[in-house]
Amino acid sequence: MYFIQQASDYSEIPASSIRYYEKINLLPALKRNANGVRVFDDKDIEILKLVKCFRRLGMPIQEIRENISNINLEYESIDTSAILLQHKKSLEDQILILNSFIEEIDDKL
Repeated sequence: MYFIQQASDYSEIPASSIRYYEKINLLPALKRNANGVRVFDDKDIEILKLVKCFRRLGMPIQEIRENISNINLEYESIDTSAILLQHKKSLEDQILILNSFIEEIDDKL
């Protein structure tokens, strides 16, 4: 079991962000010890790292929340292939739209 500072160190997410993610229900319910202090296990650290990866890839928080809630946390490992493929498709669609905007601007210039 880890406390928030250790979870922050292992996941490379600031403790303040972890608290915020908990507040907005981005993370599954975190466990607390008898004193009410957050405690994290290895699965929680893995989820934090996944959230960090998704954020780094530009995934919106609402989409992360939906994806995290759809993951079966009982599995030994988390398979993110389908989530990443879906996000890749979304980014490719955005690129097409942005390229059409650029072409339109170029035509006007």
